[in-house]
Amino acid sequence: MITEIEVEGLGTMRHLSQWQVKALHKIRGPNRAIAPMAFGLGMTVRQFKSLKPEEKNAAWLAFTKLVSASSMDPNPDVPRKPRLPQARERVPMERQVELGRELIAIRNKLPRGHFRRWVEDKSGLNYCQAERFIKAAKKVA
Repeated sequence: MITEIEVEGLGTMRHLSQWQVKALHKIRGPNRAIAPMAFGLGMTVRQFKSLKPEEKNAAWLAFTKLVSASSMDPNPDVPRKPRLPQARERVPMERQVELGRELIAIRNKLPRGHFRRWVEDKSGLNYCQAERFIKAAKKVA
């Protein structure tokens, strides 16, 4: 998780403290949009307004990188397991084919007669979905 980013010539951009968040809620008008970047750099809004446009842009880029969802991931190197579709959820054809190919590979590794049990117990899909995804993969191949 990223906790701070060095902004060249301006300082270090950090997450806002509770005090800064409370102060942010009191600000109204156009200053409210720039206040988080100013506070993150340890500046006042007036100091931030006096910066050059390229410095403001660098601060904005650092702030967006700091608060982005990817920076909140505690283990960015560990690949995320893709989310499985829920019951009655529409699944795009490309995703159906992808899931079908994965299911075919798993079915080929399991002994005969064990695939249905594996789908129902381990996969998180119901068997009808699994059959539909396998059919889509076979149709494309």
